[in-house]
Amino acid sequence: MLPEPISDLAEKLRLFPSVGHRSSLKLALDTLSMPEEAFLGLVEAFQTIRSKVYFCSVCGFFCEVSDPNQLCNICKNRQRNNRQICLVEKPTDVINVEKSAIYNGLYHVLGNLISPLDNIFPHQTTVAELIERLKKSSTPIELILFFKAGFASEATTAYLRESIQQNNLTEKITMTRLAQGLPLYYNPDTLDQATMAKALEDRRLV
Repeated sequence: MLPEPISDLAEKLRLFPSVGHRSSLKLALDTLSMPEEAFLGLVEAFQTIRSKVYFCSVCGFFCEVSDPNQLCNICKNRQRNNRQICLVEKPTDVINVEKSAIYNGLYHVLGNLISPLDNIFPHQTTVAELIERLKKSSTPIELILFFKAGFASEATTAYLRESIQQNNLTEKITMTRLAQGLPLYYNPDTLDQATMAKALEDRRLV
């Protein structure tokens, strides 16, 4: 019933995880009523983000390609505590932790949590890169785990513990996880600032 270009755009918009059928169709139709200048600006913004935003070569967070070492602002900041690394699944989780306004350490983005049930294995994460990063550190490190609760979280934690032991890093590395203030099955994307701050303050050993 609809012209094919509209249906095609709506289908492509569904590539975004949070966009369903109705939302994608509405967005596709909205582009038709958008002023030409605004539409061209939107297209340019899509092109710019793909060409100028990369992932940090150290931690995996977002950074601008203009940096010759491909480092994010957090890794470049010498005022950050290099004895703490908060381990997260996605780059957006870094933003959620930063909302706490009390954490001043570094980060490492895994990309995925290990989940054999979902056919996600260690080589599909950046655990190997993390281990190499820990080996190079000349100081003791606290690894703070910030994962959504569930089987994948436990599988990832177990694999990390085993990797640390196999690489003789046990005495150098302390693993902790967020504690009080979190519901049992919390979602990192929905935690408020006060809850996040309390959870960081009350973290416990793994």
